Amino acid sequence: MNNKILGNLGERIAKIYLQMNNFQIIKCNFRSRFGEIDIIAKKHEYIHFIEVKTRTKNTIEAREAIDKNKEKHIWKTAEYFLYINRIEDIGIEFDAIEVYIEKDQWIINYIPENIEK
Repeated sequence: MNNKILGNLGERIAKIYLQMNNFQIIKCNFRSRFGEIDIIAKKHEYIHFIEVKTRTKNTIEAREAIDKNKEKHIWKTAEYFLYINRIEDIGIEFDAIEVYIEKDQWIINYIPENIEK
């Protein structure tokens, strides 16, 4: 399985997980000139900007792939999303979801507030 297929599968699994946990998906793969956010979702009075990292089980922790440069791009893209949608006065969180896939099994690790602002 190539990286694009693996990443797309991981994002589909992450969306299902979020919906099962009462998140409302607002937008997937939101792009701006600053970068991309995999999933934007709402739960209660918070908008969650979520980075999904998918790996095969025998690799390093997926969250380690979110470096300071990636965090900066996510933050700027989130600001842009809020601006163009005129969203104000709502809490925001920057989360990560690790999806580990091995054969026909997968493991999800939801990490709230993983990305530094």
